[in-house]
Amino acid sequence: MKLSTMIITLSLPRFTSCFVSRSIHPATSIAASSISLQSSRLFGKSSDEETELIGVGVSRLDTLQTLLSERGAPGSRGCSQGGGDIVPIPLSSSSSSEFKDLHPHLLPLARSQSTGNVICALRRAYADDAGYDSPSLASPWPIVESAVGLPGMRLLSLNSEHLMRRICADTDANLEGDDAQRILELYNDGLGSGSLGAMDVPYEMGSVEKLGYGLEKYVLLRVGPFPDLYETMANQHLSRGDEESSLIAAEASNGKFGGFGSTFAFYAKLLSSLPNREEECRDAARMCVRMPLPSMGLTVSDFATVSKMAQYADAADNTETALQKLRDMYEKIREHEQDENNGDKSVKQTAMEDANYLLDIACLTGQKYGEVREEIANIYRSAGMESDADFADRIQ
Repeated sequence: MKLSTMIITLSLPRFTSCFVSRSIHPATSIAASSISLQSSRLFGKSSDEETELIGVGVSRLDTLQTLLSERGAPGSRGCSQGGGDIVPIPLSSSSSSEFKDLHPHLLPLARSQSTGNVICALRRAYADDAGYDSPSLASPWPIVESAVGLPGMRLLSLNSEHLMRRICADTDANLEGDDAQRILELYNDGLGSGSLGAMDVPYEMGSVEKLGYGLEKYVLLRVGPFPDLYETMANQHLSRGDEESSLIAAEASNGKFGGFGSTFAFYAKLLSSLPNREEECRDAARMCVRMPLPSMGLTVSDFATVSKMAQYADAADNTETALQKLRDMYEKIREHEQDENNGDKSVKQTAMEDANYLLDIACLTGQKYGEVREEIANIYRSAGMESDADFADRIQ
């Protein structure tokens, strides 16, 4: 790597984490007064201890789990099959030891019987001791796909209400008669008790056809942003030879899902398919290292691809070598940032960065997340972040 390139890379500020974050991208920031959360007892460490009542930022959880079981999760890799393949995970079972090696900030909601992949809610942590307005913990939790033992996650939706509305639109476009009506009735029952006021209007059969632009455009125009649909849009433009529109779609996705490296990974992949875009591809891939590393993809293969597109690794390197080179650069960036920002962080900001470092290294080295849960909880607890500590340490 050229020295000038390394200096530019090291001088870029690292983006705030979507897992341990100081701020939320505007697309995900919703006033706490509009949120209606389901509360559940999650953190009983033994049958003799009193459990702690906490808010779960997943609107209408029972409805979400039913719709997932019926229709699957649109946009997922391994949880898209409906017809009962997706089995709800009761909140009382979410702290079971079988989920110990799931990313510590994920709450499992449902699991595919055929693939083992898990639909989860992502619980963020915030520094409320910093000199700015910290987002409320009442903000909705993004919905992601992951699995026990996988290093990363795949963003599906910014919140549960968007995902449920999309499932309805998919049903409207692909089912007919009583089967479709039954799904829509499941969704419409309980509207008004969710987290997004804009989603409180009942879904009407025929809405996709009435708009006249097809399912995917209906979802983007009438429901909300979804990363997989922006990828589809970009690929469709490219297949028609419209390079400019393809890149615009990918860039729009980067702006709508702040804190997730996977959108930049797709952008880099798109650029890599175009002539004379090597440097832009490299720079887009390097943006992934500015995000929480588990957010750049679902599998180690996804991470290795990013390392190669970023030109940290060579195209001929195997996965293990590519990940090691990615880690080497990650460590250099972190060391540079620590030198630049020494003494410039609040107690909770420092705790969040320390926790994020453990998670990043675990996903790069293959260390089981269960092995770092207690240490992460101790970091949070030492900074007075008790609820974050309890969530990370709820699985013994």
